[in-house]
Amino acid sequence: METQQLLEAAQTIEVLQSLFRSEPNEWLPVIAAIGGAFVGGISTFFPSYFLEARRHRLERKGITAALISEISALLKIIERRNFLGGFFDAIQYLEENPNDRYTLTVKVPDHYSRVYQSHIDRIGLVEPKLAADIIEFHQLIDAVVQDIVPGSPLQEYGGDIEAFEELIKILGSAKHLGHKILSRYV
Repeated sequence: METQQLLEAAQTIEVLQSLFRSEPNEWLPVIAAIGGAFVGGISTFFPSYFLEARRHRLERKGITAALISEISALLKIIERRNFLGGFFDAIQYLEENPNDRYTLTVKVPDHYSRVYQSHIDRIGLVEPKLAADIIEFHQLIDAVVQDIVPGSPLQEYGGDIEAFEELIKILGSAKHLGHKILSRYV
């Protein structure tokens, strides 16, 4: 072998040795730590996220079902006790006795809307359109209740035809809205 060939062989061996020689990489521990933190974070985030989303969904369903059930019960009470009929009777009496005032009193317990009152702070969990309808329903019912409970002006001083026509409109709107809610969500 000639000198030139020996030099080329030596250079080739040196290149091959440099390929298999490993020098310590000072970034490897940093990359491993960052990668481990990332994998650890991801592995705890997703289970927590899915559990929280499931809890939120179940809470929303529970609150929605409770509020709709209360609306159903209130509608049944309004219809079975024939509150609208009582208002129509008052109008009929006032038409026959135009100089009189009609007194109508219904004792309504403070807890008639217990479910609504206990969930009003979480009404935002309910679908927005349904939440708006539920709030409107309860405000309409509450307006009627405030006019017929003991101590109300209608009870103390009596009402005229216009007062009872207004009660009919408000209670009729509440009943219509309540039935609309029930037909859409039950």
